[in-house]
Amino acid sequence: MAMENKKLLKGKTCLITGASGDIGRSVALLFATEGGRVIGTYHKNAEKARSLENLARKMSLDVNIKSLDVANEAEVINFFNELNEKEKRLDVLVNVAGHSDRRVWFAKPEELTAKEWIEVFNTDLIGMFNCCKEAAKIMFRKKIKGSIVNFASAAGVTGHVEGFPYTAAKAGVIAVTKSLAYYFGPKVRINAVAPGNIDAGSIRWYDERAKELLANEASLRRLGSTDEVAKVVLFLASDMSSFVTGQTILVDGGI
Repeated sequence: MAMENKKLLKGKTCLITGASGDIGRSVALLFATEGGRVIGTYHKNAEKARSLENLARKMSLDVNIKSLDVANEAEVINFFNELNEKEKRLDVLVNVAGHSDRRVWFAKPEELTAKEWIEVFNTDLIGMFNCCKEAAKIMFRKKIKGSIVNFASAAGVTGHVEGFPYTAAKAGVIAVTKSLAYYFGPKVRINAVAPGNIDAGSIRWYDERAKELLANEASLRRLGSTDEVAKVVLFLASDMSSFVTGQTILVDGGI
């Protein structure tokens, strides 16, 4: 008799920030499909958040959505304090939430203000860091060997002709992830994924010709999908990567 496939996240509570976004949505659904009890967060897009929750319900998946602005330190602390009181455990944190502003992305260096740099850093780097430390507190307190996955970007490795604050923040995510791995180990593993040109989010700000050029930057000559990113996140979140920490995995099709 064939053995039943074991669900990779069965019995685990997983928090995914930015779950209402394209990639966050794919991560949330995959994690729930793999047996995880998923708590997803959103900040501005309540409609997409409700859509995700409704879809999960129809699929008989355990996904609950809550509001959280990761750029607000006090709100992050309160959120995790409440999570600690209400949940028996927290096994996985995935930091997907990110700053999204088309004008800032396409702004030339001379057009960017300090305020805009700070806004991006507050979400993409400082917000990520605050979620990491608050999640780790719960994992340490409950003696859980948890896993944290941060979202960096291929642009944080290679640089990019656009999105200057974003690129700098994502380079910071890679450095902070490596540093926290030393500090959290051996109790909590922490890694990052660095997506390249994925057919989601800011890529949809480009016209078809620009998308074609972006696709051809990759060795695989195409854009990636959100599901392909989610599968790498699942690997890092699950016990399949039990001897992996402090790493950044590029999911970029070979740029």
